[in-house]
Amino acid sequence: MGPKYDPQIDFAEVYNTCKSFILNDDDLFKIRNGLDNEIGLGLSRDGHDRTSIPCYLSYVQDLPTGRERGRFLALEILPTNCRIMLVKFSSEKDVYMSSKCIIMPYTIAAGKGNELFNFLAQHIAIFVKEKKVEKDNLPMGIAFAFPLNKLALDVGILLSWPKGFGAQGAVGKDVVQLLREALVRYPEVSVNIMGIINVGTGTLLSLCWTLPDTKLGLIVGTITNACYVEQSSNCEIFDEVNDTKKDIMIINTDWARFGENGHLDFIRNEFDKILDSESSSPGSRLYEKCVATLFTGELVRLIVLRLMKSGAIFVDQKRDYIGIQWKMEMKSLIAIESDPPGVYVKAQEVMDKFQIRNCKEKDLAAFRFICETVMTRSAQLVGCGLASILNRMKYSKVSIAVDGGLYRLHPTYPDKLIYYTRLLTEPEYKFDIVVAEDSCGVGAAIMAGQSYVNVHNRSGSKLFEMDI
Repeated sequence: MGPKYDPQIDFAEVYNTCKSFILNDDDLFKIRNGLDNEIGLGLSRDGHDRTSIPCYLSYVQDLPTGRERGRFLALEILPTNCRIMLVKFSSEKDVYMSSKCIIMPYTIAAGKGNELFNFLAQHIAIFVKEKKVEKDNLPMGIAFAFPLNKLALDVGILLSWPKGFGAQGAVGKDVVQLLREALVRYPEVSVNIMGIINVGTGTLLSLCWTLPDTKLGLIVGTITNACYVEQSSNCEIFDEVNDTKKDIMIINTDWARFGENGHLDFIRNEFDKILDSESSSPGSRLYEKCVATLFTGELVRLIVLRLMKSGAIFVDQKRDYIGIQWKMEMKSLIAIESDPPGVYVKAQEVMDKFQIRNCKEKDLAAFRFICETVMTRSAQLVGCGLASILNRMKYSKVSIAVDGGLYRLHPTYPDKLIYYTRLLTEPEYKFDIVVAEDSCGVGAAIMAGQSYVNVHNRSGSKLFEMDI
């Protein structure tokens, strides 16, 4: 085990370069309050169009009780793959799940909008026939990972695709309607699409079935988002069109955009600005660009490259590979901090991938310090977001459902996130952060079942109690 390094003394230039990532408590309280203010605007009729946290309505107004029973279908539409699921809720909090993963061919993702939905409909038809439920008209819920403007539980207008998706014909259209139209081509198959939710809402609902005090869903990985349970009376943007005066509404914050109104300008440094200007969406999703692994890896790469050019670390090493944009991936950041203190085996393995070999131990220690600094700021900022919502909800005890590789896999991130969330949350509001073992598709299945009951059973019963 090597010596313990003091960054300020042992690699002062590295420390000084990273100093702009180090936030103090006053910074964090200021950011938390800014988040709270923007969420308040997002929920208001007057502020909704000018806030950086739009707070979209999910139109999900029921939380599972754990007593729900029945069989339901779910479709997850994620950036890299899709999954079709048959979910059966049986007794004693037991979920049976049978699923089929579908890799989205690039030609389909980059094709016209209707090709994508025809592809999905074809695979749904194959799946329900394999499961022998093609005639059962089972309720289906969709968990969708891309930005939507929800106009009803089963109406979601696609706002945009990420890079790599060329299905532009679908932008501005209702995703549910596109899939329903595609399924018409399979008259032998009967599927009842009940609604669409985003991944955060699905994560919240799936854990809530097991832990009824779940009131918040957090996604923190290659992207970040949060969904939470708000009082309907606080949702000025919700004009109730039906006679069900339900108390709650799950809100999809879309908090990735926080900072577009200047709230993060006082902490954004030159590396943040370089990353933003060279991204595919300059000026937007600034909070996500400080938090999510797609961007934290790039920030680390930019810092290392700058310090190599100035001769502060990895002197006389090749810069060809470290010079490639987006080359530093989440698995590298996780590996570097997985080494025990004073050990740099994995750090050297990461550098080997960049053809930077036989590194001095002090350089590897400096590299690890860079990663720790950038990832600590990420955890601090997510802590600001969670605390602003916990303080707003005012529940004495809440479970937070979390999904995403950063929380699941990073060795130090969970402890840091819990620490900073606790620091910024009023002491009377307790919370647990729990990894959602069931996927967001289970949450979509729950939503489908609840919607089915609401449509077919106005008696007020919350139980599915139907083995359809």
